[in-house]
Amino acid sequence: MSDTTLIDTLLGPDSEGVRLIAVSTLHGSATIDGTSDPMGNEADGELFAALREWADVAVVGSGTVKAEGYEVATSTRLAVLSQSLDFAGFEEFVAGGPIILTPEERMTSAEAQQLEAAGAELVSTGTGSVTEAIAALRERGATRISCEGGPSIYSAFIESGLLDKLYLTIDPHISPSVEKPVVDGTATSPALRLELENATPVDSTVFLRYRRISTP
Repeated sequence: MSDTTLIDTLLGPDSEGVRLIAVSTLHGSATIDGTSDPMGNEADGELFAALREWADVAVVGSGTVKAEGYEVATSTRLAVLSQSLDFAGFEEFVAGGPIILTPEERMTSAEAQQLEAAGAELVSTGTGSVTEAIAALRERGATRISCEGGPSIYSAFIESGLLDKLYLTIDPHISPSVEKPVVDGTATSPALRLELENATPVDSTVFLRYRRISTP
């Protein structure tokens, strides 16, 4: 199977909606030594890039931007969820012009004004829920939205039923404890039921693609 055919198989057919992409060790940790860098393989990186290219906008939490050392240079617009609006030390990222999704009450803050002056675009999420954040992005014309984490962001998307497809890479590392869970929230809403669309092993790493078949 060629690289292009493999990635096309992992990505699946084109359709609008919200897609989550995550990586997990065999024991359910989203990180090793603080980041996801040691996890996955070349195909995992290519799938991540392909899903971002598919998306009109890629949503990510500010904590993940900082922990993973995000760069804003991409053909797909990045939308960062942030309530604190603290991007100290990430001025280059802000200068790249990301969308910063923040509650309405933070839109007129000094931090918001500084970020706008530095090159970011501030967008209100009303009370700050991910449902309002996605609605704001859809009002701006986004019909293909990907979510790149982290754990609390995944949890909020799942709680709100904002999941049409899930891409889960199972990395063949295992350790005696979970450093950071893949999802991390306190919601008690009913679990989503997903249906497996594809399972492909590549060098001991397993790529799973699920679609949603029910919502809370």
